[in-house]
Amino acid sequence: MILSKSRSLIILTRFVSTESAKNASAESIAVDPKDSYYKKIGYGVSKENEGKPEGWDEAKPFEEIPGPKPIPILGNAWRFFPLVGDMHNIQIIDLHTKFREQYGDIAYFSGIHGKRPMVFCYNPDDIEKVLRNEGPWPIRYGMTAFVHYRKNVRKDVFQDVGGVLTSQGEEWFNIRSIVNKILMQPRTAEMYVGSMDTIARDLIDNIRHFSKASTDNLMPEDFQNELYKWALESIGVISYNKRFGALKRDLSKDSDEQKYISSVVEMFELFFKLEVLPSLWPYISTKTWRRAVELLDFLTDVNQRSIEECIRAADPNPNIPDHERSVLERLLKKDRKVAVAMTTDIVIAGVDTTGRTMAAALYFLAKNPDKQKRFREELKKHLPSKESAVTKEMLKDSPYLKAVIKETTRLAPIAPGNMRTTIKDLVLSGYRIPKGTDVVSANILLSHDEKYYVKPKEFIPERWLRTTQENYSYKNVHPFVTLPFGFGPRSCIGKRLANLELEVGLSKIIRNFELSWPHPDAKFGAKLLYGIEDPLRYKVVEAAD
Repeated sequence: MILSKSRSLIILTRFVSTESAKNASAESIAVDPKDSYYKKIGYGVSKENEGKPEGWDEAKPFEEIPGPKPIPILGNAWRFFPLVGDMHNIQIIDLHTKFREQYGDIAYFSGIHGKRPMVFCYNPDDIEKVLRNEGPWPIRYGMTAFVHYRKNVRKDVFQDVGGVLTSQGEEWFNIRSIVNKILMQPRTAEMYVGSMDTIARDLIDNIRHFSKASTDNLMPEDFQNELYKWALESIGVISYNKRFGALKRDLSKDSDEQKYISSVVEMFELFFKLEVLPSLWPYISTKTWRRAVELLDFLTDVNQRSIEECIRAADPNPNIPDHERSVLERLLKKDRKVAVAMTTDIVIAGVDTTGRTMAAALYFLAKNPDKQKRFREELKKHLPSKESAVTKEMLKDSPYLKAVIKETTRLAPIAPGNMRTTIKDLVLSGYRIPKGTDVVSANILLSHDEKYYVKPKEFIPERWLRTTQENYSYKNVHPFVTLPFGFGPRSCIGKRLANLELEVGLSKIIRNFELSWPHPDAKFGAKLLYGIEDPLRYKVVEAAD
């Protein structure tokens, strides 16, 4: 969840990628002359002594991959125009469905000025081949607006360090090596269980207040914002060892906390316009770009203040073990520039990703009272009263809790898929794919496909239990169908922290309350991020002790 949002943005940025002519050579398609990084590392350049993959000679040429044809001058950009465009305001899942139905397991998209071309994969065998051949330094091109902001607009803060989201090659590897030792350790997440329990109690108090204030026990129209506040409060403690105070019921719209949440949500809406849709921002300062800079400046400044506060408040005692210090403190001991970039990324990316996933989990449980009941029965074994504290021992012994989260991220992953730039020649679905080609996998489409899951549209956490022997078991599904946190060295760096927040938050909510959904089915959708688009008006009543 944390940082998954930015992964989604990278994927969608490449989705509107471009090359002016489909009949160009494979090498010219694979590497744009402007992409100096790719030229530097030699991607897309054939070498006589390099062996070709199995089936290369028999495979069809890259130029024959099916896809929407660009027209002179406008390319494929016209498809996004109002009135005439067949992709105007299209949802990402609808686009994937359209391409898959029209072109099959593989499709090619180009024709947007200034963007690289893109190959879409709808076959898990192809997805596995791409990800298993990504090498130790996986390439994930994109987020050019974000990169430009950090390396040009606010170089004073980030000093050419892009973080794990936007860096490539050796720079990415060095940063990831530092961060992995901290964020990917199980005990890093475990040390925050108590803090997450305290924050979840504040959320419980607010939910109880909203339920009592409504004659129908319904949550307010803006309850999604309450989940954003919970997510911000949680990630603030993890990153800075700081309570923002975001869960105050009288929180002003003009408070830094609420403005932070609103800025994050608006920022990614603007990034969709800057990165995904045709845009002139790389050439002129557009209104959208100027607003994005304004929001990023605010977010950067708030994070800078939090970083400085954390540094001043840090205990200078050298005998305090590292695992008892905040993420920022531990990163600062490794590299200050990396610490600034990474904690900023974690907080920005950790607000509506985790908030949206919590919203989806509560919705699925509200719609499936039998699953909610089974979940609560498991919780009662570890939490005998509603006031019982969640512990790390309890979380380790709660398989149904983990299954609920896995099933939620199968049905409603934040990122629709994964993107990689191939580092070697591959054969996908019978076509030659030269190295240096941007390939995106549409895992969300496969996760909803009855070809891979029994009753794929239904919420069945039992799929993920090791004791499930029937045909519902995840063991019968191709392992590269559902990848909500990505795969390999570039998988989501915040996975452990996001899961911890969700595990503690869900445990407290379902132990205290019984949820239902007395409305028509909620609408899910995505242009950038996938999630519920309707107001979260859950009906919430006290659960029986």
